[in-house]
Amino acid sequence: MVGSPRLRRPLRRILWTLLVVIVVAVVGALGVDTAIAINAERSFAKALMSSRSDDGESPALRFEPEVTISGFPAYRAVEAGRYSQIGITARAVDVTGPATFRYNQQPRMPHGCTGDDPCRADVRTRLTDVRVGGKHSMTRPFSPWVGLKVGSATTSTTIDSVAVGRMLGIDDLTVNTPAPEGEAGSGGPQDGLLSRTKGVLLTGTVRTPAPDNRDVKVSVTVDLSIRGGALHLQATGFYTGPEEHSDTVVPKAYAAQVLERFTATLPTLPTSWGAIPTSARSSGSDLMVEGTPNLEYAQSPELFLNPAGSAFFMYTCRSGGQFHRPPC
Repeated sequence: MVGSPRLRRPLRRILWTLLVVIVVAVVGALGVDTAIAINAERSFAKALMSSRSDDGESPALRFEPEVTISGFPAYRAVEAGRYSQIGITARAVDVTGPATFRYNQQPRMPHGCTGDDPCRADVRTRLTDVRVGGKHSMTRPFSPWVGLKVGSATTSTTIDSVAVGRMLGIDDLTVNTPAPEGEAGSGGPQDGLLSRTKGVLLTGTVRTPAPDNRDVKVSVTVDLSIRGGALHLQATGFYTGPEEHSDTVVPKAYAAQVLERFTATLPTLPTSWGAIPTSARSSGSDLMVEGTPNLEYAQSPELFLNPAGSAFFMYTCRSGGQFHRPPC
């Protein structure tokens, strides 16, 4: 009989075998697709490593950036050379130069951001609707000279309190984002990285002017803005709120000069593909500038960290809507 146990057992084995084969095939396909995505991410990261610093010779990146390519399946994106979204995080990018103070009254900076000992910044970029032109393959989806066409892009550059302190000449500087009034929290990760453009809390030790000439640790509030494409800090007063702070009282005669030590324009921060910062804010204990990359500059991985205005110095040819090196 058809429904007898003897006939059902082989049928079950066949069904289980088919199910196992299907599962193995699906898992294998997912594994292959994941490997293709990882290879594409690594390929783009290596292409970005060809970016050069201001002198046009030394590498702009010390470490290979983190690249995340969104979308599934990856093999279709790589084969077509079209990606819905690519995220880039370049860590420890060099920043040099001191802050500029009012009336050019530069304080002593024993640990400033110099070429031999630069400060560090993290540059994050998100590219949307990326199309790859020119020669690319499944094994090498990106190369340093590959042509890119980007639909839209955003970028941000973050510096920590150590870097800010070195730029200001305040070695023990800390940055804190006070919680909104009526809410507990100190701007740390447990509070979801609070953000502000006004009333950011800075604490550090500075020297009072003559004839007082003594070191005082003070907490001040600053407003953040962009001036000439650079991050500007404007001290607005001494902090007296509920967050942890120094409660040192500065004599009224020296208050204005002490606040001036926290008012400055920081050196130009690195941004991706010629972006000029348009906004600034705190992010927990860091400071951040944000802007929009120039999509004309974003036509090559080689131009990743080239500053605005110098991106095309090595590109003299254009064909198919893409800039490239000679021969034309």
